[in-house]
Amino acid sequence: MAQYRSKYTGRYSGIGTMLSRPWLQAPCVAKAAEIQALAQAAAPVGDPTEDAHPGLYKASFVTVPIFKDVPFRGRPRQRASARVMNRAPHAWRVEHGDGRVPRYAPLQKAVDALKAAHRG
Repeated sequence: MAQYRSKYTGRYSGIGTMLSRPWLQAPCVAKAAEIQALAQAAAPVGDPTEDAHPGLYKASFVTVPIFKDVPFRGRPRQRASARVMNRAPHAWRVEHGDGRVPRYAPLQKAVDALKAAHRG
């Protein structure tokens, strides 16, 4: 008796429709929340005697679900995604550093830790 071998032929339109559905945003937001938790754990907190707003950077992390334009075959397509950001006014200085503030990079360290945990 001959073995039956199943065959799958994907349709790009169907896969693209699936990737743009709101229900796919839940896993994206869940991973972004993991990144946010790791970044908050690594975020520096200023000394209250010297810093006017200690803990402002640590408390300013947010996770936002978004739909992102991703080019496919020359045209932008909407894809479900999530973004982790810090809304503190000095977030760029804490992440990248400058002459007065050392580079802490809590967001970069959080992404690197999650990639290392999943061998990515």
